[in-house]
Amino acid sequence: MSKKKGLSAEEKRTRMMEIFSETLSEGSQKHASLQKSIEKAKIGRCETEERTRLAKELSSLRDQREQLKAEVEKYKDCDPQVVEEIRQANKVAKEAANRWTDNIFAIKSWAKRKFGFEENKIDRTFGIPEDFDYID
Repeated sequence: MSKKKGLSAEEKRTRMMEIFSETLSEGSQKHASLQKSIEKAKIGRCETEERTRLAKELSSLRDQREQLKAEVEKYKDCDPQVVEEIRQANKVAKEAANRWTDNIFAIKSWAKRKFGFEENKIDRTFGIPEDFDYID
């Protein structure tokens, strides 16, 4: 069996030069193409007084839009939809609080029957305030 001999150093350099030349050629073509695209884009974009005025007006309108967005954000809490969502959330929270209050009264009643504790002793032991009641 004969062993295949690799490329010589000169052949490797030659091959590398060919690859670099191809890459350079492709890069040059791409550069030229991009330059043509830039030139086409510049057509009709001459800096005229009207273009400058319109650019300033556009910038001013964008700033105004951002200011208005910030102002709308400030008054978002007055939005009827947001107010309704808050009302619904409050309703759910109130129902949950009353459900837990009902659970506490049920446990107090059970403890009085089962162990014969006085209600005020249960309240003191578990830190239940005297005015503890359902939310209206």
